[in-house]
Amino acid sequence: MIVIVAGTALIALYANVQKVRRDKIEKVTIIPVTTVPSASPGPKD
Repeated sequence: MIVIVAGTALIALYANVQKVRRDKIEKVTIIPVTTVPSASPGPKD
């Protein structure tokens, strides 16, 4: 029982450390893309 509680505590500690480090690890950069309107093909006969 002690092993299970200790393992769960270690997993919770690891998860909290990762949550704190996430801001340093993950950076999101949004680059707007300009789209050129393409000519739609006319009806084919």
